[in-house]
Amino acid sequence: MSTDAPHQDQPVHTGGAPLSDAQAALVLLHGRGASAQGMLRLVDALDVPDVACLAPQARMRSWYPQSFMAPRTENETELSSALDTVGTVLDRAEDAGLGPERTVLLGFSQGACLATTYAAQNPRRYGGVVGLSGGLIGPEDASFDDNGSLDGTPAFLGCSDEDPYIPESRVRETDDVLRALNANVTTRIYEGMGHTTNDDELQRIQALLHRCVDARAA
Repeated sequence: MSTDAPHQDQPVHTGGAPLSDAQAALVLLHGRGASAQGMLRLVDALDVPDVACLAPQARMRSWYPQSFMAPRTENETELSSALDTVGTVLDRAEDAGLGPERTVLLGFSQGACLATTYAAQNPRRYGGVVGLSGGLIGPEDASFDDNGSLDGTPAFLGCSDEDPYIPESRVRETDDVLRALNANVTTRIYEGMGHTTNDDELQRIQALLHRCVDARAA
């Protein structure tokens, strides 16, 4: 294991349809202390056929050591390795014929921070970007001035108004940044939900995946 690339020797777990047969891909990024296999269990609740699911595992179950709102230097080298891992998984899907426009990036908690940050730093048309209980990585006074265009990428941000780890203000800021990059953003703040997911979020993800599959089949 390289100290410069701590996540690169970790497995990528798969589920759903085989990549060779799928109409769309879903990249699932787990939260701190969680696992790729746990994220794949989400697929059972979504019940969308023809979607290949790719879930990379973070070393020691954490993508980066400090809070997502710490100075980014405090989360290196793990953070850069985590972002590189997302790119590697996207390349794997593209090599199978499922380019970014047919791939949805979805993360929960730490994984949501990773998904939204990767998309903002690598703007192009994606099948979708979903951040559940997370937001862009950087300190409170960070300047998010990424250039380029997400070219109408549908994005969904969902979070509780009482999340103990994710300030609502950062979710709103993430919405603003993604909109400025030409994403089609929907944000929902749920009253009293805590740090978890709910049925409304799952239904929105399900609808987004169906649109990816239907667009490919058209």
